[in-house]
Amino acid sequence: MGVLLWVLAAALVVGLGIAVVFFVRSSAGASHDGEPAVIRVTFWVTLLWAGIAIAGALVTAVATLVQSAVQITVPTAAYWPALPEGAFVEGASATRTDGGFTDADVVVEGLSTGARVCWAIGQALWWLVPGAVGALVAMSCYQLLRGRAFAPVLSRMSMVTAVVVCLGGIGAQVLSDIAGSMASAELLAYSGGGYEEVAGIDDVLDAWWPDPMFSVTLPFWPIAAGLAFAALAVILRSGTRLQRDTEGLV
Repeated sequence: MGVLLWVLAAALVVGLGIAVVFFVRSSAGASHDGEPAVIRVTFWVTLLWAGIAIAGALVTAVATLVQSAVQITVPTAAYWPALPEGAFVEGASATRTDGGFTDADVVVEGLSTGARVCWAIGQALWWLVPGAVGALVAMSCYQLLRGRAFAPVLSRMSMVTAVVVCLGGIGAQVLSDIAGSMASAELLAYSGGGYEEVAGIDDVLDAWWPDPMFSVTLPFWPIAAGLAFAALAVILRSGTRLQRDTEGLV
């Protein structure tokens, strides 16, 4: 199933690339010969990236929901395995005094539906946030090639991008963290266990089995980035009014 999904994503990307080429060729007559080539290249690349982001979001979400095994990042309490009596290592130039591993990338089977859904949405949002930025850049380049640097659509699209970046960035982090914390409890929490005695280790499970951890981070960068795009929307709206007034004076 995973291979089929990635083949489908590749087909979507190739199809989008072909569509972009035909679109650019068909619109070449509307652009001026003196337009910088960098604008056209940026338009193609960012439009293609926006399509890849959409395809990646769909593939990631579907794969997470339908595959039996899910690759996920799980948080743990600070963990460092203890060595049994008689074991030693040589060659280390530094000595650990505190702390340890606090997360792990694992492939998990039997993950609950809630954890799957949260992880699928969170990972899809990680694709869509930069995809929205790419779509805005592509639209800006397209309008610039048409000689409409302050087209009203750019102001509206900048505000939409501000919302997507702000809410999407926060949602991606928070939902991924919630899913990871749920997976941590489902994978690491236990109600009983047993072990054979190991020399120098009083509690094998405590020494070698990490404890689950609930950890959710509220990121602030999406808020700052969203405000930046909102400010850009205001600037573009002012530019649109100024351009309209200037055209009225001519």
